[in-house]
Amino acid sequence: MVIKELNIANPFADNAGIVTGKRFVGRQSEINEIHTRVLGELYGNLAIVGLPRIGKSSLAWNALIPLKENLLQENHIIAYISISSGDSSINFFKGLSLAILNEIEFKNELVDIYRRLESIYQDIKNNQNDRFEFLNQVKKFFKFCKRSNIRTTFILDEFDYSESIFSVADFQFLRELSTLPETKICLVTISRRTIQEIEPENGAISNFYGVFSELRLELFDGNYLAIYWQRVEALGISLSEEYKKQVQYFVGNHPYWLDMVNYHIFNGIKNSTKTSIELLAEIGSKLKKTLWDNYDDIIGLMEKEGLKSHFLQAIVGPIVNLTQMSIERLAKYGLVKPILAREKYGTYFQTLIDAGLANENDISYNSISIHLNDYLKQKETEFDIWALWNETEQKVRRIIKYYLNENFGSDWKDDYLLKFSTRSKREMIDSMDKMMKKNKETFGNLASDHLVDYTYPLEMWKGFISADWLWFQNIIGGNESTWKEKFAILAKVRNPIAHSNRDFVLQEEQTKAKEICTELIERIKIWEEDK
Repeated sequence: MVIKELNIANPFADNAGIVTGKRFVGRQSEINEIHTRVLGELYGNLAIVGLPRIGKSSLAWNALIPLKENLLQENHIIAYISISSGDSSINFFKGLSLAILNEIEFKNELVDIYRRLESIYQDIKNNQNDRFEFLNQVKKFFKFCKRSNIRTTFILDEFDYSESIFSVADFQFLRELSTLPETKICLVTISRRTIQEIEPENGAISNFYGVFSELRLELFDGNYLAIYWQRVEALGISLSEEYKKQVQYFVGNHPYWLDMVNYHIFNGIKNSTKTSIELLAEIGSKLKKTLWDNYDDIIGLMEKEGLKSHFLQAIVGPIVNLTQMSIERLAKYGLVKPILAREKYGTYFQTLIDAGLANENDISYNSISIHLNDYLKQKETEFDIWALWNETEQKVRRIIKYYLNENFGSDWKDDYLLKFSTRSKREMIDSMDKMMKKNKETFGNLASDHLVDYTYPLEMWKGFISADWLWFQNIIGGNESTWKEKFAILAKVRNPIAHSNRDFVLQEEQTKAKEICTELIERIKIWEEDK
């Protein structure tokens, strides 16, 4: 990134809010969908759903608010309301009425209608303690709007918050207002979760989510991304292809994250002599922490949607109960993208093919960005994907660390390779060392300092346990050939590659893997107690 005029203000300074004007990029097909659903002679409710900070509010704003004054001339009122600013459903419904009054207050040709609506609004306020009469007056307000040929459309931002203040009856009343011909308000909701997930379940009544069309807002596609970079360059900023590539590693095609990175890099260039590539290389703990917080927001959203475990299984593994339906739901959010496993795992994939644990055409999945992939791998043991395997993995790594320290000391690598000097072991250690260095550069103290923490079943067995079998036999018992087969089963279940093109790991393989994990845990516990 090179700034042609160093005195220009940071053009990404508005990255945390609603983006408008020339800074709003693309989304034309989504805007057309909103117009078709909301502005036609026949109209209905629309739910805009998507990941945190992906541009949902900006989309709704740019699709409707610029048309607001022209629509007002046609007695079509557009009102924007943030649900999170309210503290009760009573105040929410009262706010709907007040928003309409505020929009028509200064329109002379509607002065008589305004006076009548203002009178009804006073009745709404006076009956807040009587729910039946309160709702009756709210309905009366919108009946009068409809009879007066006033059309009302509400943009309801932060609609996730309605879960905290709405009862089942409140959702039903809002459904009624938006479907009955005598009131017929139009709702455009903006939320991270679907209306179905937000609305309480009640099989005895009609669902609120059933009266919505859903618009899933995803990441920028290739065309929008190209337009984004063109807009940046039009601001007087030169960009190298290498810079774009490195930004892509961190944030993928996420609109807000792109702006966030460019905001910090822009400031850095104005205040130092370093290049954008240099600044990006030392992107700093502040920006990393912000990205991690955003990642955790996504993980939290997936947890509420019941997709957290499936998300982690798709990206990190092991595959336990990942289904095609889960993959499709994750794909709707833009959180997973299918790719060839060879493309994701590189040279390591050949090792898996040679071991019979993968096939040439296996499909795997990437998340939004490679940086997020790496973060999920680092955080893997904190997630309850398969608690039994996590415990087993930690215990096996622990005895390997003990073995290395006892036989080679804390600085064990050189002496270990001197004793077990084979090409495969050197390549394995080098690969683990590169992975550790990469993670230390990216995640700092979050990344482990011990190479053994970067081992999985194949490395555990081939790299250490089978290399000095007699030592490890004292702990896990049995014979070498049997345990070789057992670790092959664990590797097959642990690694997502072998089964990511299936709905789930075969039941008999799951059962066998759990038996092996339980056996390892028990044997290592006995050894730890006697040690």
